[in-house]
Amino acid sequence: MKKLLLGLFLLKVVFLSAQSLEHPVIWTTPEEKPEVLSKIQNHSWASAIVSQVKGIVDSKVNSHVTNPEAFLNTIPALAADDNVSEADAGSAIAAHASILNHASYAAMIYYISGEEKYAQFSADVLWYYIEQIAPRRPDNTAMSGNYFADPRTGYLQFAIAYDFMVNYLKEPETRVYQKSSGNKIPFDNVKAQQAVHNIAANALGEFTGVDNRYGRTVSNHPILTAPGCLFSILCVEDDAERERMLNIFWETGTKRQNSFTKTILPIFGEQGIWPEPISYSFMPNVTMVLNIVDRLKPELNVMDNYTNILDGNFLFDNLRHPNRTFVRFGDSKRYSDQTRKVYRYTHNLASRKGLADYVQKAEIALRQGYDAVGGYTPNITIRTYENVDAFEQLFWAKDIPNTIDGEIDFEKPTVIIKHAGVALQRNYVEQNNEDYGLCGIIGGAHYVHSHVTGITMELYGANYIMAPGAGLPQTVAQRKLPEHTDYFWRHAGNNTMIVNGTTHGIQPGSWNSDSYLWMNTTVNVAAEPKHLEDPIASNFSFATQFLDDTVNNDQQKRTLSTIRTSETTGYYFDMFRSKSLGVNNFHDYIYHNIGDATNIMRMDGTILGVSPTNRYQNDIGDLRKSPGWRFFENTNVTQPTAEAIHVRFDLDETNTYMNMFAPSGVVREYTKALGPATREAKGGYINKKTQILAIRQQGEAWDKPYVHIFEPSKATNASVKSVSHIFNGDEIIGAKVVSEVNDSKITDYILSNSSSATIAHLDINFTGEFGIVRTELKDGKTKVSLYLGKGDSLEFLDETITGDAEGKAYREFTLDYEYFSEIPANNFTIEAIGETCTGKNNGNIVINALEKFNYEVSINGNAYSFTNQTAIEDLTPGTYDFCIGISGNDFEQCYQVVIEEAVSITGKISPNKNGKVAITVNKGEAPYKVIKNGRLVLETYSANFELDAAQGDEIEVKTNIECQGVMSSKIDFLSEFEVYPNPTTNSFTIKSYGTNWKNLNIYNTLGVKVYSNNTVQNSVIINAKEQKMTNGMYFIVVQDQKGNQFTQKLIVD
Repeated sequence: MKKLLLGLFLLKVVFLSAQSLEHPVIWTTPEEKPEVLSKIQNHSWASAIVSQVKGIVDSKVNSHVTNPEAFLNTIPALAADDNVSEADAGSAIAAHASILNHASYAAMIYYISGEEKYAQFSADVLWYYIEQIAPRRPDNTAMSGNYFADPRTGYLQFAIAYDFMVNYLKEPETRVYQKSSGNKIPFDNVKAQQAVHNIAANALGEFTGVDNRYGRTVSNHPILTAPGCLFSILCVEDDAERERMLNIFWETGTKRQNSFTKTILPIFGEQGIWPEPISYSFMPNVTMVLNIVDRLKPELNVMDNYTNILDGNFLFDNLRHPNRTFVRFGDSKRYSDQTRKVYRYTHNLASRKGLADYVQKAEIALRQGYDAVGGYTPNITIRTYENVDAFEQLFWAKDIPNTIDGEIDFEKPTVIIKHAGVALQRNYVEQNNEDYGLCGIIGGAHYVHSHVTGITMELYGANYIMAPGAGLPQTVAQRKLPEHTDYFWRHAGNNTMIVNGTTHGIQPGSWNSDSYLWMNTTVNVAAEPKHLEDPIASNFSFATQFLDDTVNNDQQKRTLSTIRTSETTGYYFDMFRSKSLGVNNFHDYIYHNIGDATNIMRMDGTILGVSPTNRYQNDIGDLRKSPGWRFFENTNVTQPTAEAIHVRFDLDETNTYMNMFAPSGVVREYTKALGPATREAKGGYINKKTQILAIRQQGEAWDKPYVHIFEPSKATNASVKSVSHIFNGDEIIGAKVVSEVNDSKITDYILSNSSSATIAHLDINFTGEFGIVRTELKDGKTKVSLYLGKGDSLEFLDETITGDAEGKAYREFTLDYEYFSEIPANNFTIEAIGETCTGKNNGNIVINALEKFNYEVSINGNAYSFTNQTAIEDLTPGTYDFCIGISGNDFEQCYQVVIEEAVSITGKISPNKNGKVAITVNKGEAPYKVIKNGRLVLETYSANFELDAAQGDEIEVKTNIECQGVMSSKIDFLSEFEVYPNPTTNSFTIKSYGTNWKNLNIYNTLGVKVYSNNTVQNSVIINAKEQKMTNGMYFIVVQDQKGNQFTQKLIVD
């Protein structure tokens, strides 16, 4: 007893002496009412809130005046206790939330207007619940029956309504409608307080035990239930009991409602955000609770230690794609946007506390946020969970001027979210940013509502989230489906790396039971600019994330860079290093892209053939079937290839594309597949299977990392023209990317070292981890950009930049000539086209170049200039020697070609054993036209082909060039009739393959007829002995219908 008394004494020390609260106290106070009424009078957005609320409740309030049971009869039965699952309680949750939300809205209108019909409506609804709940105990108090849902729904709205109504309810003349008797009875405040206390005590959950999670991670549940719990406590009239409960809520905590100060607030950390996915991380309830507690208990100096949470409220707007949807990692939703709410909360708290900097920052953020969505237009509805929109906006929001000095840049190139292991990279443009802006994230970690992903990636492009993170399904029930637990939760459902086919998470430490989601946290090891800092260059930035994966005994490092080449073009550089610390059997790079088709091509556009494979129909045998790729469908793989590859993902609904380029030099197999549809995808892609690319590489992928260039485009012709590896010995340390943009040739030498080693490549010397040398060729000059993202130095030609204390530097300069470092051996394609007709002298030499320069070539004393292609015409037949140079440089590459003299078409037209005509063209320029009996029947580029024909058909073969002549033949299948075996000892066969003969005769060498047959046929078997054909030579003569005769020799042995 002494310990208990001491404890109560200490509680009173913390919260000072108890004093009766004056209601309302939650959203507003009586002293603030004139300000609220003025707000409604003077600002359309405030009056709109009141109008919308009245529009929601008026019909029910007006009906209630004469028929109170009409609305009360819609209240469902209250559950017997709070042990009902959220799924089973679903309809009851929504029903009680709606009933009491109507009551809280009516109470608000009464408070503002004083119209008693609203008060009576709200009072009668409250009384129904009071009568039901007052006789219970805290541990069996319930509305829907789900302990997690009720504080967020029914309890919340009950407390708001009661707070506005308590003064009216306690007036002596107040009568409430008793549904059970059908009469109005005096309001019983004692019974009301019994009900209020039960609600508050159930939400607080003292009967569940004390909070044992101090200093440990908890889910967001106690934050979501906190307002309903706090608001209910504030409705308890007994000062001592209210103070006791408030102290438990704030300081001590329970297993159900963890301590705010010892469990919840310490979790926020240095970045001031709740460590979950974005849509869970907003947690406006925390700022709300801080504001209310600080207003009630200023002596606690609540904000002295938690201004970092106010800072965190401004972080979320930095996590938007160009189309203003949020990046997605873990169980997040793109369209859940609570930024303006947390700004309003921040503004109200900071205004009351005199925190001028936060007031100004919140006003600027609100103004920018309102402008981004077309203005401030509140939208008030009845909603099930945490619906406080009308109250927080009407009572806490201030009018924000249309014009405010200052601006917050929420589009900094780098954003780091530490708890999620995520780094964001972006590069935005002033005009048409939704189409041309770039934004991507890489990272992964374990946190509540995380997925097990390794270092996954999400990319935006051309007004789509092209390469999406997995996200969260629409319903709670869908979260339990294998598609979510065994695919989207897993590595294979994300854009990541799988090592040896076994990459997985583990259960110990996982935030959910039987989930196998625990993984190590990815950490940022380099970035330029750093988190929310300004960049040193407008076209370049990068971030590198590292994962020491102790679960799978491997290490991975991924670098993402956004690289701008013009206001309408740019690309992502993605280098992914990975190695097992044990055996490196193989690696699979997994990539998802929304779309209608996946085209795996060589750089010249030819499609690579694929064949079916079942290599991904396996798992490691754990409960969750890791790594999750059993969900891959229609898997088709290429043959192993070391060629440079261009993969194009087609989005047919808008003719939009994601182009993925892989350099040559590493043997890989490319598997294209389909997977489950992408959550929250734009347009029709929300219902279409997602395109998947799995790229397998044998062995390690650290010294031979995956290097990919991703370019979104609005046309099939991307600006990136070629991609090649940059090596340091046998190690891949970057890529050369050549783009053609607005008559300029832009070459980026991207250097991404695995360490800070010194490397030399052509005219580049680099010591560091990340740098870019750009050359931009135009009009005979070269603009050079040197970007040192992290390193000691970057040297190009005679220019050197040295890193500052953070290892960064940038410089631009111009060369008065067109720089080139190397020309690929296959840069030029030379085609010699011969003379078409004798004496025409119209030969051609066609030159195509892979890389764009100001080329020069001289032939026959004539100089020609070109950048990509040229055709030199009207050349006489003969041998030509010429060299191709680059203007202003000593580069020279020489060739010899022969312009052939004109030829006439020659070849052979002959019947074959298939009853067809075989045509072979030996000379002549394709295409070939085939004319049968005066009618064109075929045009082909093939020099060997067959044609259906009948006896006597006249066949002609020509080219498009009239002077090359014609091959012609009249088809006579009998001229090719066969005799076999020949020689023969006895029986032999005579056969014609295309037509019948009229008669057949056999003669010996003396001209004597030894056999005759006048049957019209095309095949006959003859026995030589029966025809008394002795050994010797014979002549077989067949005659066609027109009397033409054809002869073959036969030897009888």
